[in-house]
Amino acid sequence: MHKRGQHGYMRLLLALAWFASGTVSAATEQPDKRPDVVLIVSDDGGYSDFGFNGCKDFRTPALDKLASQGIVFRNAYVCASVCSPSRAGLLTGRHPARIGHEFNPPQGRGDTGGLPLPEKTLADYLQQAGYTTAAFGKWHLGTAQGMTPNERGFGHFYGFLGGSHDYLPAAGRRPKQQAMTLNGVEEPLGEYITDAISTRAADYIGNQPKNKPLFLYVAFNCPHSPMQAKPGTESRFSSIEDGQRRTLAAMQASLDEGVARIATALQQRGKLDNTILWFINDNGAGTYWNFDNGGLRNRKGSLFDGGIKVASFVRWPQGIRQPGIQQSPVSSLDIAATVLAAAGVPPSSLHGAQDGISLLPHWRGEAAAPQPRTLYWRQGRIGAIRRGDAKLLLIDEQPALLFDLKTDPNETTDLLPRHKELAASLAADFTRWNRLNKKTAWAPTSQPGVRQYDPASPRDAWKQRAARETSSAHDGE
Repeated sequence: MHKRGQHGYMRLLLALAWFASGTVSAATEQPDKRPDVVLIVSDDGGYSDFGFNGCKDFRTPALDKLASQGIVFRNAYVCASVCSPSRAGLLTGRHPARIGHEFNPPQGRGDTGGLPLPEKTLADYLQQAGYTTAAFGKWHLGTAQGMTPNERGFGHFYGFLGGSHDYLPAAGRRPKQQAMTLNGVEEPLGEYITDAISTRAADYIGNQPKNKPLFLYVAFNCPHSPMQAKPGTESRFSSIEDGQRRTLAAMQASLDEGVARIATALQQRGKLDNTILWFINDNGAGTYWNFDNGGLRNRKGSLFDGGIKVASFVRWPQGIRQPGIQQSPVSSLDIAATVLAAAGVPPSSLHGAQDGISLLPHWRGEAAAPQPRTLYWRQGRIGAIRRGDAKLLLIDEQPALLFDLKTDPNETTDLLPRHKELAASLAADFTRWNRLNKKTAWAPTSQPGVRQYDPASPRDAWKQRAARETSSAHDGE
């Protein structure tokens, strides 16, 4: 080739190389269009202890505003009635009974209870898909090696590993119980804990690159015991005569302000409207305070709706075509399935079967809300199943109870004597589902009177119960 031709050819190659490199650079600098995801969890609040869910004596303005811009779930259910198994299901999308995590794990030196190591979390999947992942607040899924947040898919963690924590700095008193954890290193709590959690989360959001999607799990311990309001805040609610409600109102105000702080950080990031912001309470109202559980029967620790039906909403303006109120049931197990679908994570890459369903088709207007559907719960030798509006409660060796939740949402009237065939069908359905589950991994130390379930036991209570209900289905009224 002629020298001039060679030089021209080389210049062409260099130009093409520059163009190609410039194209690649421009492409990599384009922001990722996948949504940010912020999952906010409150702890032990009552069904009606939030303004958007009917609270009568105080408001939660930030939560109420966000809820008004999204979908409020009037029949949102969690997969367990206590803290740890509820979170296990929330973060894996798998029923806690399926993985043997249906009770709060024992806590203390040397304890190894927690989310089973083979399980993968929502953070694991999203981190692998290119998301920046971080967790703030309460963990309660294990403290042993391999079980801490930084080992379960979260690149950053600030919070505490156990099930409860004081809200106020202890000024040197009980320092080990007062310590917070920052990526495995203990540090003292320096301010009211609800403020500390939300401030750290907001600051973290502000420091992340905008061209990479973000997943934040913000698990407030508010309003779980001990009931400690931020000093000076109760006076804002002097019109509330009941002292317990006044303390709760002040605590919820701090929670609400924390959510506002996080929403502001997302707004400043420029992605608030392309953020799946999902709020959910972890279980029914605590039994130790004057919470407002909306008239539901029983509270935390129970498989009546008072223990498993919770306040929840989701906001995503760019992904939800029709905001409003949804009456059809949803499960906390749906959160993982929906978020993973929105992030483009293929089902084939997931560890084991998911127990929730993706709500994306409904949000996009491609399908109606999922109705009817069947939801299941197991808590030792206590079980429950909801199919459509019918709910059957199986309480160890006691007689089963059947309710119509459409006409009797507070579960006051047992319909089993009049609908034995329906009860038998539900009991058989529950038994089929329960065959998929594992033996509970540890005894229910925090729930006295609830017995551990072992499917290998020759005295299988669920099979006996199903047989009894079936045999009585054709008895006279």
